Amino acid sequence: MTQLRTPIAKLLLLFTVLLTLTGSLSAATFNVPGDSATIQGAIDGASNGDTVQVAAGTYFENINFNGKNISVIGAGPGLSIIDGGGSGSVVTCSSGETSTTVLSGFTITNGSATVGGGMRNASSSPTVTNCTFSGNTADSGGGGMYNNSSRPTVTNCTFSGNSAPNDGGGMYNRSSSPTVINCTFSGNTAGAGGGMSNSSNSNPTVTNCTFSGNTGTSGAGGMFNYINSSPTVTNCTFSGNSANNYGGGMFNFSSSPTVTNCTFSGNTSTYYGGGMANNSDSSPTVTNCTFSGNTAYFAGGGMFNYINSSPTVTNCTFSGNSANNYGGGMFNEQASPTVSNCIFWGDSPDEIYTSGASTVTVSFSDVQGGLQGDTIDGGGNIAVDPLFVDADGQDNTIGTEDDNLLLSSGSPCIDSGSFFDFNSLFDLGGNYRYVDAPTTINTGSGVLTFLDMGAYEFQV
Repeated sequence: MTQLRTPIAKLLLLFTVLLTLTGSLSAATFNVPGDSATIQGAIDGASNGDTVQVAAGTYFENINFNGKNISVIGAGPGLSIIDGGGSGSVVTCSSGETSTTVLSGFTITNGSATVGGGMRNASSSPTVTNCTFSGNTADSGGGGMYNNSSRPTVTNCTFSGNSAPNDGGGMYNRSSSPTVINCTFSGNTAGAGGGMSNSSNSNPTVTNCTFSGNTGTSGAGGMFNYINSSPTVTNCTFSGNSANNYGGGMFNFSSSPTVTNCTFSGNTSTYYGGGMANNSDSSPTVTNCTFSGNTAYFAGGGMFNYINSSPTVTNCTFSGNSANNYGGGMFNEQASPTVSNCIFWGDSPDEIYTSGASTVTVSFSDVQGGLQGDTIDGGGNIAVDPLFVDADGQDNTIGTEDDNLLLSSGSPCIDSGSFFDFNSLFDLGGNYRYVDAPTTINTGSGVLTFLDMGAYEFQV
């Protein structure tokens, strides 16, 4: 018999062998409850690359991926429900799971653990998508999810009604940097960080998320960033969150997040920083954001800066914020913020209050009543009605969804700013930032003299 020795023949033979091996090693699908009565039983029987497909129904169990890179797929939140029965974390990844470990399409509820009532990730980085974490509790932190030395990717998820007495009612990140996209944190409660708490060098990326109605019983209703934890927060909304002491919307303690294109509205704090509080060497970069209708019962309705905190605040709008004593828009004590291209208008009892050896520099901004005497005037400042389209909206209540802080035609804030940063090409509304209004005299400064003050660029 003639042997196949030509290169083409050898390649054909190799291809046939590979097809045979691939067929024998093809991923399997385990159906629950068809092939296994429980989800954990299917996980135990699965191998890397397999899929566990879970039908609609309520499954009373606690599951552990045990280091397997498999996909566990439910019929969708509200359809496939994993009920932890109040005994331990509902879902656990603590054996080095990677991004190919997938949890999708479930409601995770009734978990109760020391940490991570809904889900506990330790030294693992699973992918979690299209899930709802609700009604979970933790004795310490992370009612909905706890991440320790982990980098999970969490997308299109809802964290609601979860609680923890210490940190992170919705999510607690410790030495972790998850990627969190298109998620909602609502109605969660914790001692600090009702929605999310980040500590010990945690630097998550949080994008297109909503934090609403969360409570921090000791501080930080929406998000708490603690000890060198500096997340990147982009296109997020912080509304209706509440906190005792510091930071209704966000509280930064020895942390310096980057906050871009975000809205802080209707948040409250019993003492300091209704919208945002910065304490103890916190120097966030805050760009293209609005602070409206936030309340602090003592000081810093919109923003509170304290003890060596030096935030950089650019192209932001502060409107209708209030404090019972000082700094309706911004309060500074022993702090050195740099404010440029901003609008402070309609805040009560004042716009920017400075005390206690603070160095506050304000430039190319519109500040109602002008600058306080001990504020450094960086030039280009005005004190003229910015002519918002409708600051309090049709409901005549500032800090609600129908507010319109866009600049109307003829606003003195049009083409009067001074800023040039190709990393910030768009305003809060997603419109191109560098637009020149042809009928307006350019009074700005810098590389481009036609940039606007405030969070929104006037569109021609």
